[in-house]
Amino acid sequence: MTRLFGPWPVRVDEGQFYIAPDGNCTEVPEKRMERALDHAYKNAGLIGSCKDIACVLAGINCGTILLSVFQTDADPGPDPALWDETEETGLTSSTGDFRYTALMGNTGEDPQEPYETNLAHAGPGKYRLRLRARGRDINPDGVQDDEPIAEHYLLQVWPQRTT
Repeated sequence: MTRLFGPWPVRVDEGQFYIAPDGNCTEVPEKRMERALDHAYKNAGLIGSCKDIACVLAGINCGTILLSVFQTDADPGPDPALWDETEETGLTSSTGDFRYTALMGNTGEDPQEPYETNLAHAGPGKYRLRLRARGRDINPDGVQDDEPIAEHYLLQVWPQRTT
């Protein structure tokens, strides 16, 4: 199975967005959110994770970025596009459901995408997340409300095989 979604305009608040069960980071214990955020800072400053949640650090402070998601059953390998940064992390999904979510809650502007797309396509278990980014240095700590959107992300998701 291989599927590509997006790019979607997604909301960034306080320089971050999350991948959480049912697309709702408010249901995740605060200590887990803090651990995912700490891991993101330690993990090259792009993405970090903890059980059931991943935190992505954007270049902007608030506004909109573009996110594409590539789901596959195995490591997709190199991407031919030019990316400024790439970082990988693991994510364990105990519920078999994780979705993009804004820190301050989803706006509901487009309720079908990306909030309704379950990224845990193989059900509960361990996943690898590889995030590729470009444009994070264009407007650091700024606000992105106008077109064109400067920051672009590709999130590659696949089940982690245990040996």
